[in-house]
Amino acid sequence: MKKVIDHDVNKIFQEALEHDKSLMIRQSEWIEEQRLFRKPKLKQVFSIFHDCNPDREPYQARQQASGSGSKEVVLAYLYGIINGSLSRSRSANGL
Repeated sequence: MKKVIDHDVNKIFQEALEHDKSLMIRQSEWIEEQRLFRKPKLKQVFSIFHDCNPDREPYQARQQASGSGSKEVVLAYLYGIINGSLSRSRSANGL
């Protein structure tokens, strides 16, 4: 649960993983049928988890519901982790 198929989300997730090792992600896809004269649409949903014991097995993770959902919601959550970590390290260095 450390990779997803979507290239954009995976790239940002890997960067966020450098700041928070407890992150885990899952991608679900399905085709939503449309009614008359409309093409079926591919729907994607992402779920973010935090591993409670990142150094031990079995994995016990909790789902971060506020950071799960559409691609936009997940990217905003991951950017928040990255920016928060960078801000904390800058304030620790006195910048």
